Amino acid sequence: MTTHLEISIDKLTLSTRFQARKTAGKMPLVELAESIDAQGLLQNLVVTKAKKRGTYEVIAGGRRLQAMQILIKAERMEPDAKVWAKLVDNAHAYEASLTENVQREAMHPADEFEAFARLIDEGSSVEAIAARFGVTPAAVRRRLRLASVAPDLIEFYRKGDMTLDALMAFTVTEDQDAQRAVWASLENYYTKDAGEIRRRLTQEAVTAGHAMARYVGLEAYHEAGGRSFTDLFATDDERGIYLQDVTLLEQLTNNKLALVATEIEKEGWAWVQVQPTFDSAWYSFGRVRPEMGTLSNEQQTQIEEIDSRLQSIEEEMDAIDDEDEDHEKWTRLEQEQIELQDRREAIEIENEVWSASAKAIAGVGIFLDSEGQVQYRRGLIRPEDRRRAAQEAGQNGEGEAHIGSLPVAKTRPAHSERLVRQLTAHKVGIIAADLASKPDIALAVLVAQLVRQVLGDGYFSLGGYGLGIRLNHEDLNGHAPDYLSGKAAQAMQDMRSHWLDQLPLDEEGQLSEDVLTWTLAQDSTTLLELLAFLVAGTVQGVTHYETSKPTDLDRLGNVTGVDLTQWWTPTAESYFSHVNKDQIAAVVTETHGAEEARSIAKMKKAQAAEHAQRLLADKAWLPVPLRIQSKPSQ
Repeated sequence: MTTHLEISIDKLTLSTRFQARKTAGKMPLVELAESIDAQGLLQNLVVTKAKKRGTYEVIAGGRRLQAMQILIKAERMEPDAKVWAKLVDNAHAYEASLTENVQREAMHPADEFEAFARLIDEGSSVEAIAARFGVTPAAVRRRLRLASVAPDLIEFYRKGDMTLDALMAFTVTEDQDAQRAVWASLENYYTKDAGEIRRRLTQEAVTAGHAMARYVGLEAYHEAGGRSFTDLFATDDERGIYLQDVTLLEQLTNNKLALVATEIEKEGWAWVQVQPTFDSAWYSFGRVRPEMGTLSNEQQTQIEEIDSRLQSIEEEMDAIDDEDEDHEKWTRLEQEQIELQDRREAIEIENEVWSASAKAIAGVGIFLDSEGQVQYRRGLIRPEDRRRAAQEAGQNGEGEAHIGSLPVAKTRPAHSERLVRQLTAHKVGIIAADLASKPDIALAVLVAQLVRQVLGDGYFSLGGYGLGIRLNHEDLNGHAPDYLSGKAAQAMQDMRSHWLDQLPLDEEGQLSEDVLTWTLAQDSTTLLELLAFLVAGTVQGVTHYETSKPTDLDRLGNVTGVDLTQWWTPTAESYFSHVNKDQIAAVVTETHGAEEARSIAKMKKAQAAEHAQRLLADKAWLPVPLRIQSKPSQ
């Protein structure tokens, strides 16, 4: 129950116990004071009894109290002047503060969702809060999810250093340490947008829209013990659900596809291979062609009708004038064309006949398309069957198997795409750290790069102090999760700290506007050393595929003369656990001879990796992606 009473201003204090608003309103206090002086207090305060007898705490209207205190200090209002206030008991004080602030000048969103979280802690339900404040339960849940973000990140948002979209992106995980780590990792990133934050936090998860998730189904995934997390701010229901146990999802997918494979095996193929998603390695496989059976009268009629309609569609599309802008009609015809072509292909596939000789040397690849539908690639010839397939073709001309193409005569790369990226990210960081200690070379490289930009072809424009220079930085940690623990990263961090200690900073620890004044006062040696560090941070060169062709990064490494073996060491964690046993044996053969490598074959993978680490502990060896290729012409 609430009552109204008149209270002397000197009996009022601003509540800290029951104050929902933490972020100041936008109207300046002086302005508010002038308004109260001219018009009086138009809106009652809301108070609750304080611990000291006869005094009260203001739980809503604190800025009005502060404005009146300004008037009292200026002797424009008496300290014992009385104002009207609504009195509420302590039990409902916080809720009253929240209600008044929501209904008056808009609270900062951070205050609002933290306040909702406090009401939940005090025993309120989501539904009760929704009813009390006139919002939907879903809106309350979203605010509660925002309140679960790490407090220091909420404070960044409150101060305006983070957008609301970015804060919402952090809610895709409840791990506050992971949230803080991602925010810290974006310190030097070109943008701290929501998409990048969400991508980094969900790297180990897939959405419900993923092909495997659609194929297995959420119900089956959850029944198997799979965990998921819902992004309450996602606009797409499927993409708003994140499945966290990807290994389990892959297992469920493979188990279900195995049943499909069992049926395909009954067709008599030499092999059947299941992949949850399309394997690009199949592009290097050879193919056998099916024989075409005789079309039934019905099939022949369908083919003729489809061909006739396709001809008509083509003529109609050609007749559409671009200037008519009849895009809707053109799009409709194009969609019909695609559907008819798919129907025609389906009839032909239905009529395919695979000979016994074809099935004897070929197999079937089974995978899921992007919609989670099972797809088949029949008639594939594996690389290891190349010789037998070639003999088949040689013995029978084109061969009874109707060989269309043989597998590409190429061995599988020793290093995966992921490992190549990881190693070349280290290569970039090492060359950058080395370059940072050689200012004379850094200056020469910078001048050479500028000559190419200014005198060569291209358009470059960026603000600053009137110079059209743009410095780009690669996200090395994103490519190599172990990069930050390496020598190169530590060297760069030490140099960064050194220069931040030298440069002028403002009160918040950020670079001040006096940077140009500072640089103008330095000698050339200091500027060259700083320039070397700045240029070193722009070193580029992470690659996705292994190559022996020299790159621009190799050109730079040759110029600096860096010894990468002083910066990177092959260990089980950094290299050997990422390659197969054959590659481990090849490395040991290269460094210790074939006799030492023979023991690798008898070991388990983990044991072999640890053994190789010990053997190469004192060896200056680098994997191919880390090596500086032969010096190209300058």
